[in-house]
Amino acid sequence: MSSLQKETNKRILVIDDEKEVLDFLKLFLEPQGWEVVLVSSPSEALQMLEKTPFFMVLTDIAMQEMDGYELISRIKEKGFPSQVALMTGFGYNPKHTLLKIYQSNRYPYLFKPFNRAKVSETVREAWKAYHADLLPEDKISAIDKDKVPPI
Repeated sequence: MSSLQKETNKRILVIDDEKEVLDFLKLFLEPQGWEVVLVSSPSEALQMLEKTPFFMVLTDIAMQEMDGYELISRIKEKGFPSQVALMTGFGYNPKHTLLKIYQSNRYPYLFKPFNRAKVSETVREAWKAYHADLLPEDKISAIDKDKVPPI
């Protein structure tokens, strides 16, 4: 079980073994006001989560060390309260197996190449869900479509 306390924050932990994906997400999300930390392996991600609370973990599914599903299982086993979303390079297909899996596990999926509006929406929704029991409703509902709420 994690010894870290849940706290208000704007931190997103991104895990992907492709440098281009990491660079894009940092360049895209930081100007919106999010604090983005990049790691290239699930083991690095678990080490970061032991030290620092993140409201969101955004992980690739297909990685060599362990896949995104196993990483999520370890995150949940250890009791980290972060919201989770998965990324995949398979592209969007409404009949895709991942969309069928979503119906049972409820983690959002982001398909590469990214739909920027979908990335922003997914991050905002994760922030709201994480902070629902930490902040008053008016602060949660006041999140702007283009900016991070001041906390």
